[in-house]
Amino acid sequence: MSSKVSEIAKAGCAQLCAEPTVLRLNTPEFHGIFTEGLKTVLKLFESNDFQIRLCGGAVRDLLSGKAPKDLDFATTATPEEMIQMFNKHEIRLISESGWSHGTVTCRVAEQNFEITTLRIDRVTDGRHAKVEYTKNWMLDASRRDLTINSLYMTFEGDVIDYFNGKEDLENQQIRFVGDPDERIKEDYLRILRYFRFFGRIAHEDTQHDEKTLEIISENANGLLNVSGERIWVELILILKGRLVPQILSTMFSCKLFPYIGLPEFPNMGRFAEIWKCLSHLSPHHVTALAALFESTESIDHFRKRIKCSNVEHMILEFIVQHRHDIKSGSGRLDHYLDILVDLHRKRKPALPAFYEFLKYTGDTEAMDYCTHIKIPVFPVSGNLVKEKCCLKGKLVGKALDYLFIQWKNSRYRLSGPELLDMVNETTNWDGLV
Repeated sequence: MSSKVSEIAKAGCAQLCAEPTVLRLNTPEFHGIFTEGLKTVLKLFESNDFQIRLCGGAVRDLLSGKAPKDLDFATTATPEEMIQMFNKHEIRLISESGWSHGTVTCRVAEQNFEITTLRIDRVTDGRHAKVEYTKNWMLDASRRDLTINSLYMTFEGDVIDYFNGKEDLENQQIRFVGDPDERIKEDYLRILRYFRFFGRIAHEDTQHDEKTLEIISENANGLLNVSGERIWVELILILKGRLVPQILSTMFSCKLFPYIGLPEFPNMGRFAEIWKCLSHLSPHHVTALAALFESTESIDHFRKRIKCSNVEHMILEFIVQHRHDIKSGSGRLDHYLDILVDLHRKRKPALPAFYEFLKYTGDTEAMDYCTHIKIPVFPVSGNLVKEKCCLKGKLVGKALDYLFIQWKNSRYRLSGPELLDMVNETTNWDGLV
């Protein structure tokens, strides 16, 4: 056994039972996974003397009494052995991109099966690892990040548990396999995965292990080794989970924000308040996040770090630019309609951002009003002004801007002909608009 393998085994010994805990599961959800495609794959592995088991989220779901959405598999077969086996039986292979990491995906009976070889992380750099394949299930479990992710299940229904992951799942505890410091230093993205799974599994914010949080804080700068795209994937999953204000508050206390592009000194109280108002409105995942930012410059810094999409950036920017303009009273509906008309006239792609802004305000009446109203359309065009009013060049633009103001002041009641008559009645444009 190499020194690296010895380190892995030693790191897990405090949690490792003399023999793994084995629990037999016999539920409708478990029996429901046996599709024709899966039966074909299992028969193929069995006939070639390869072990294959369920792993990851599917095991967690089945232990929680849920039908799994996705099935992930682990096997003693190497990628080369799987490829040769599938090709021999003319089974379609889906992608070559995962082969170098030990993952082979095949398609059987209109179903994809992603199957990964058991492995040991020989050398890690804080994000990527050089792997060596193994047939030792305990060593494969030892290199996984969290105890609840180190569970396997045989297709007889036996749950194989090396690190008390089932107990942690029942107690809603998120713990690293072995030494948290070592697990984090192997891949700093595991810091965010810790919080993501906390939001999925835990039911209260008091279930953090303080020593684990200290280690996370000590390793916070390691997140600089992680790409912005990967950080954003995990952060989105956190934002779509549960206990979001509490989790972000804990992440802030661990001083993670500067390393993931978020403001170093955000308004956490405002975020918690906005999140509470948004909870029943099905907001976009960045809508509440806007509460953390004070300026468009801080949003630009965030975008540069995590590479969010144009739509995500637009929503953040629109909310930060307009939240000082949140209105109250009866006149607010006219004000919000004016914003809506302006965006529509300028053909700006910001209409989705405007509706997210309304959710941010928590004004359900304004949301209902702006969602169902037919947006007034400016009834005058540049061609009409040229044709009916005999104007040219810059005067056409001046006339259009002037008429738009008049139309808005009339609360969108003036017709096209009435507006064009106003152009013909005006002889001096120098002092207008």
